[in-house]
Amino acid sequence: MVDGQQRITTSMILIQTILETVPESELLASQSIENIRKKFILFKADDGIRESYIFGYEKDNPSDEFLRTRIFGMHSSSNQKMETLYTRNLIEAKKFFTEKLSQLPLLEISTLYKKATQKFKFNLYEISDEIDVFVTFETMNNRGKVLTSLELLKNRLIYLSTLFRNNTGKDKLRSNINDAWKSMYEYLGKNPEVLLSDSLFLRNHWVMYFKYSRKKGDDYIRFLLDEKFTARNITNPKGEEYELKIEEISDYVKSLQQSIVYWFYMHNPFYAQTDQLIDSQKRWLDRLGRLSFRSFRPLILSAFVSRQDPRKISQLLEQAERYNFAIFNLSQRRSNTGDTEFFGMSRELLTGQKTIDEVIDSIERWVDWYYDPDKFLNHIKDKYELERDGFYHWDGVRYFLYEHEQWLREKGKQATSKLSWEALKTNRRDHVTLEHIFPQTPVDPYWTERFDHLKSEKQRYLTHSLGNLLPLSRSKNSSLQNDSFPKKVNNGSGVGYYNGSVSENEIAQCEEWTPTKIYERGLDLLAFMEDRWNVKLGDKDFKKQLLHVVDIDLNAVESFQESEPDSKRLPQSISNEL
Repeated sequence: MVDGQQRITTSMILIQTILETVPESELLASQSIENIRKKFILFKADDGIRESYIFGYEKDNPSDEFLRTRIFGMHSSSNQKMETLYTRNLIEAKKFFTEKLSQLPLLEISTLYKKATQKFKFNLYEISDEIDVFVTFETMNNRGKVLTSLELLKNRLIYLSTLFRNNTGKDKLRSNINDAWKSMYEYLGKNPEVLLSDSLFLRNHWVMYFKYSRKKGDDYIRFLLDEKFTARNITNPKGEEYELKIEEISDYVKSLQQSIVYWFYMHNPFYAQTDQLIDSQKRWLDRLGRLSFRSFRPLILSAFVSRQDPRKISQLLEQAERYNFAIFNLSQRRSNTGDTEFFGMSRELLTGQKTIDEVIDSIERWVDWYYDPDKFLNHIKDKYELERDGFYHWDGVRYFLYEHEQWLREKGKQATSKLSWEALKTNRRDHVTLEHIFPQTPVDPYWTERFDHLKSEKQRYLTHSLGNLLPLSRSKNSSLQNDSFPKKVNNGSGVGYYNGSVSENEIAQCEEWTPTKIYERGLDLLAFMEDRWNVKLGDKDFKKQLLHVVDIDLNAVESFQESEPDSKRLPQSISNEL
């Protein structure tokens, strides 16, 4: 069969879902549910022992057992329900049909069953020889819903394997292609919560495996199907350098199969065992997953595939994270800054033309060259002047504060944190996960006493200053943001700062929240930033501009500080600076 498997699969899932929806006592098209199941799903011989499935996959295909157990609902003694990218599609199709059928009366379900079993039309085309089968497949699927790049590439490589007519390795190559694609389907769908894109994997592998050139653009599938893996390069190459040998295809397929495993662990580091990834690799990959890999995916994949020293890979991951934060979140450089160089280095590392130490040194030099704190200052100024919300909508604020939270946790030797990245990065309407301690609407007397000496514009500066932003361990209704500071610390409902994240606990130790406190915490956060990413942010005046406390009378609330016991006053060093 050249084409039609997906349509038949869909039809079988529909029939099975109909059988599960209609009670056993009912009839469909004058047939019992048991007879329909025997006709379309599982045939049982009269002796009650022998049975066979009407439709299925090859026995070594991971989708075969999944289809029988999760779709047809049959028992399996082997219980090997491996989930892949395709098995995910099977279960989603069944969920879709289940939902739609639950809304239909029995008469409409019966009509649907008749159409599915009696109204289909099939076109039969007999292909004259084996070669034409694969060409026909590509031609038929070059219209309508386009097949994925992974499907097209597999078909092309199997087709090419048939052109090596006198080569005894062609059958082995075909077997290797099938095995490699089983692995890719498995790992792309191994984590059902985060399905991996097949095209993203193929593109990044292409960057690593073949010589990257910006002149070619990034149309990887055009290169693979129209330039590299073509019948012409086997049967009538333009020259020796274009000739495609069976060993070259085999090496490429082997590389795909090896790479998909590392690709999966790159994006799901905590799935890996200690013999697959060391702990430091897991931590840095997790950070890159939250921050963004950007152009480092091929280079990181190359480091794993070429079996570099695990400790060196950790250093590479650390420098990649530093580069992405310092260059893009701080310096606000263009999104493609450095990508050509890093793409090129991925192949050089794979082939041994560069050592991993040379790659790490190159990344460090690029940070030194492109990092610019003035661009960060101007970006925050624009946030205040154009969007009027300062640090609150800085693109790096949530990642930065989450990293600060983890630093506080490790510093305090706490095993876990109540702060969830998934919750922090979500910004649902009327639910706050990143709070302004001094609120945007400061109507409570607590706030008016401490901040009303400032003009509204200066209040806005402080509201959106970095030191006034706090990540919450659980979302809070936006109306609660205007509470006084004591209520925010402990409002009696168990959701105050005292019972929250490590960052919240730290703020809960403060007796007061004043302009001075906002500035003081801002300085602490900037000091953490400098140390964590090994960058310099300038002198005291620069930091005051960045935090937007210039020309703000921070000492106007001194009466509150002096009314506190000596142990609660600001450190002398901070007081002197102010």
